[in-house]
Amino acid sequence: MSAIRLRLGACALGLGLGGFMAPATAVTEIPQPLTLDAALDWAGDYNPTLRAAKIRVEQLTGQAIHADVAVPSNPRLEVGAGQRSTPAGSGTDLNVQLSQAFWVAGQGGLRAAAADRELAAARDQYRYLVSATTARVRAAFLSVLVADKAVATARRIVQANRELYDYAQRRMAAGAGTQLELNAAQLGVSRATALQARAKNRLQRARLALDELLGIDPRRRLQVKGRLDLDPLQVPDRAALLERAVRQRSDLAAAAGRVAAARQRLKLADRQIIPNLTVFGFYREENGGNGRGPNGNGATIAGGGVSFELPILHRYEGERKQAAAELDQARLEQENLRREVRLQVVRSLSDYRSARRQVKALDRAVFDAARQSVDLTRRAFQAGEVGAPAITTAQNNLIAVRTEYLSALDALIDAMTDLERATGGLIAVSAGHTREGN
Repeated sequence: MSAIRLRLGACALGLGLGGFMAPATAVTEIPQPLTLDAALDWAGDYNPTLRAAKIRVEQLTGQAIHADVAVPSNPRLEVGAGQRSTPAGSGTDLNVQLSQAFWVAGQGGLRAAAADRELAAARDQYRYLVSATTARVRAAFLSVLVADKAVATARRIVQANRELYDYAQRRMAAGAGTQLELNAAQLGVSRATALQARAKNRLQRARLALDELLGIDPRRRLQVKGRLDLDPLQVPDRAALLERAVRQRSDLAAAAGRVAAARQRLKLADRQIIPNLTVFGFYREENGGNGRGPNGNGATIAGGGVSFELPILHRYEGERKQAAAELDQARLEQENLRREVRLQVVRSLSDYRSARRQVKALDRAVFDAARQSVDLTRRAFQAGEVGAPAITTAQNNLIAVRTEYLSALDALIDAMTDLERATGGLIAVSAGHTREGN
């Protein structure tokens, strides 16, 4: 398990992520040269998707704190005064009232439960994004390495074809060659040059994809250091893999949490018809015109009471219908995701096995054999034993084998990444060293 998954997983288990979110002013320089482990660590702090997920957790943490209150609102204090005028004189009446609303039907507990479940779902979703981002960053890193190998091999092919063309020119100048041979050699140089241009563009696109996942400015050129590791994965049988993947995928737990939160909100909507109770107490001084008290015809009054809304005009039918629909939607999304997880696992497992067979069939020995055939053809051409058709055939074979092999490597990286994401990191690509890549 990579460092990013250990570190980010531990942070996500806490009550909040505030201390773990990297502030914008604390951005440090990305390590150079960039290794795979360093790229994974960097993505843990600066990947845009993970940063957005962390912010979402912080938002829901605040909402959970806000929802976990013992009473619907703060106490309410009302103070009033009025001028009283009577035939006996004038004076000032004073009125002070203190009131407090209370939950009656457990609405507060339902609000807190819904918020807590929503927060737990966001944390589970974050855990899944950690494993998915780990797989995506690793795939992007490996794709850069493959693309770099593609540029190197294309450069060697260009060099070999230029040497062949130079020799064809010398033969032509000496009167021993033919225009057909020279044209074939020229065609080989042109095709190899075009191949090199495509390889360079592929490398640039692979670097930009890695930049995007790392959340860095594409103007910064990364020095990527590493070797491919595409050793066979340890994959259990399909039935066991499906069962374990469903348990492993924390986004499924997040979907279940959203269903639980929607269920609590429906209960809350059902209980909104029960009004909250407001308890109040008051103190009032009434001036009778000649002062307060028995001799002044005034009065001092203290008392209390309760108040509540009458649910007559607003019956909360719309709120209940909306909450019920949101619960149905959460259940549907959970059902769809569970089915999609199984489809992802089966599909990615099939793709991985196919890609592994392709890479095995087109291993380095095949590429070396094709390159050796070009060298042998070149020597035979220099010895006058073969002509232009043999040159073209050898060139075509080398380019085709190289293209197929690199495509197979790409397919294998994609399949391994999809399998890791589909299983929630249960099947993880190791970050070691390898012999693969031409």
